[in-house]
Amino acid sequence: MYDISYNGISGVECGVRVIERPSIPAAIKRVTEIEIPGRDGTLLEGDGTYEDIEISVKLNYMTQRELWMRAYRDVRRWLLSAGNGELQFSDDLDYFYKVKHVEVGEGSRASKCIGVLAPVFLCEPFNYLVSGKYEHDIEEVLYNPYHAAHPIYKITGEGVCTLTVNGKTMTANVGQNLTIDTELMLVYREDSVAMNTAVSGDYQDLYLRSGENEISVSSGFDVKITPNWRCL
Repeated sequence: MYDISYNGISGVECGVRVIERPSIPAAIKRVTEIEIPGRDGTLLEGDGTYEDIEISVKLNYMTQRELWMRAYRDVRRWLLSAGNGELQFSDDLDYFYKVKHVEVGEGSRASKCIGVLAPVFLCEPFNYLVSGKYEHDIEEVLYNPYHAAHPIYKITGEGVCTLTVNGKTMTANVGQNLTIDTELMLVYREDSVAMNTAVSGDYQDLYLRSGENEISVSSGFDVKITPNWRCL
């Protein structure tokens, strides 16, 4: 049975069925049109970023007619409780979409016992790998067969450490542990204390490029990497 999962809860668990497989739009690259006097047409300039995508999923559910509104509230609670989260489809369980917003839309009655709705999930443009959510050793992420990724580095040790990625460095003052999140551009300890002032360097320099990468860390320190692998 084809199903969706949102934040780890499947539609089937909520008594919801997918009416038809959704169409998944391709991400659109952001470009700026530049007009040059005396030149035909325009020039296109891109900054390497992409627009968000919208995925609409048609759902229905069945209940006793006197419980229709309760069932509708339960479905809305499932879709809206997180505000954002992860969306998966049962025929592609190795990947997920990062949802930024959910618009539930109108709930209608197909009959006295059947409800229909078509929530729209506003997602980041990338499709993320589930395996990229977990910590890896350096050797496991040196080759990136996917799109450029924004990883998380967790460094353990004591003192001043230099993390080098593809010839570019970030210096960090580590007190037992330090996490560098290049996507959120935040640095923090395991106890959630913010430590942005403990590092010197650019987060973008620590991205994992597509293809081969070179990563090293100062002697006496250990680093685990959550690669956040992603595809378009």
